[in-house]
Amino acid sequence: MKKYFFLLLICLAWPLGAAQLPDNMYFRAMNDEMRRTQKQLRVKGSPKPYFTAYKVIASSSQNFSAQFGAPYAVREEPQTLLEAAVYTYAGDAKNNSSGFVNNAYYYRPASASSVPASYEGLRRMLWRLTDSAYVAAGDSYEKKMAYKRQKNLTDDLPDFSKSPKASYVEEIMPFPKADAEQYQQLVNELSALGKRLPYLENFGASLRLAQQDIYFLDSEGDFYQYSQPSCALILSSSLRNKDGYQESLTDNIPLECGQTPDAAELRAETEEFLTRLQDIYQAKKAEPYLGPVLLEPKAAGGFFNQLFIRNANNSKPLLSAQAETDGTAGQFKDKLGMRVISHLLDVYDRPQLREYKGRSLPAFTPLDDEGVPAQELQLVQSGKLLALPTVRSLIEGQKQSNGHARMSGWIYPRAALTHVFFVPKTSLTQEELEQKLLDRCRELGLEYGYIFPRFPVINGGKGEGSFAWRIYTADGRKEPVYGLRLEGITTRSLRDVLAAGADEEVSVFTDSSTMLPFAVVAPSVLVDEIEILPTQRKPDRAPFVPLP
Repeated sequence: MKKYFFLLLICLAWPLGAAQLPDNMYFRAMNDEMRRTQKQLRVKGSPKPYFTAYKVIASSSQNFSAQFGAPYAVREEPQTLLEAAVYTYAGDAKNNSSGFVNNAYYYRPASASSVPASYEGLRRMLWRLTDSAYVAAGDSYEKKMAYKRQKNLTDDLPDFSKSPKASYVEEIMPFPKADAEQYQQLVNELSALGKRLPYLENFGASLRLAQQDIYFLDSEGDFYQYSQPSCALILSSSLRNKDGYQESLTDNIPLECGQTPDAAELRAETEEFLTRLQDIYQAKKAEPYLGPVLLEPKAAGGFFNQLFIRNANNSKPLLSAQAETDGTAGQFKDKLGMRVISHLLDVYDRPQLREYKGRSLPAFTPLDDEGVPAQELQLVQSGKLLALPTVRSLIEGQKQSNGHARMSGWIYPRAALTHVFFVPKTSLTQEELEQKLLDRCRELGLEYGYIFPRFPVINGGKGEGSFAWRIYTADGRKEPVYGLRLEGITTRSLRDVLAAGADEEVSVFTDSSTMLPFAVVAPSVLVDEIEILPTQRKPDRAPFVPLP
């Protein structure tokens, strides 16, 4: 059994005694280099480093893939990669280099993805990265101060708020090596199920087993060590539907880690995926529509991800001499106390959960990447926005960080959510939701409504989806529809939720700009009004020779 230790240390003195740190190569290298950084890293005439943090990730993985029953890209031996990221804030608690970008929102720490897996190799890499991070911090500090003087900006909130020293240590277990023959045979069998659909141009199944061992140390004396496992079945496909349109579908199904996958369960997931592909092949083309839409749990997850989570993240805008406003900052930063979503829903962020309903959650966070204990947040109560994720650089109305600074090699620590739960006040069964959808369509004089199994990616209020169900008010019959183009999707749609189900599911996402994983746990929801237009895509030219 793993051992867990959580320490909340009130003493703020540095350096921290090495005996208090886990005794391994990673902390020895980080601690030794941190001591040298704190003592020697100075450049005459430049601001001193105020805060420095090291983060090291040892990533191990095994992948088993197959297409149409044949092994593909077999990787029988676990692969391990060592990464490191370093950031430094120059200045002091009141004013430092954080939150300012020199180059069109290039807000990235010094990082390396191929670090030698030895004390000496890691130590040298941290030295090199720290040097680069300090240069960048000094440059940002000078330009930030000049920008604030030019704009006459004053702010009573500190750039770096204090927090009690905190640590979390979890025993790191070796990455378990899977039975390669058994796992490969399983994905062979799953991918072979696609052979019965002759119109599939590609069908693949992959089992991905991964573990990140994560180590963090900062100059305040905060540190953590824990493992983040992730296990998933990934199904991917492409086909040409009966009207000649090229379609593709991918599903990432999180699994419970630490156990051999249940072959029967994975076959059932694959069969459900293939049924959806049959529906896509036979689907009719969409027609113009304006009315209620029922989003099944995976679709609701995508809906809330794009309209709620993106706007709750990055609660403090970055400053830049190149742009007046920060396009990466969430829209909810000015909406505390306002209704941002239907009054039927409460919303929580639960960073310290590791799994839910047998599904692994990807963003377990005991301490954040500024050394602050991660708090569970009630973001929304009865539709009203109560709180936002915050970091040490505070926003109005926040007295201290709530431990939601998340970083990767692609982004300095910024306020980001982890595992977001959308919880309805009252819930309906699937049959009751469909009946409410039909009743609402009849009220509006509509012949049919729509049910979405997945929600399309929205860009500029528009989204192109590949598949949905049309459900008729006369008799409740359903028919598949493809080529749906959504229009006018804004945060206003969050307030249009009329009802929710009791069928919540875990949906796992990765932010494309930060590469940070997170999860949405959401039930089916009925949205009162969404505009749908037919796709503007044209069908592809038919192949000269049919599929073999």
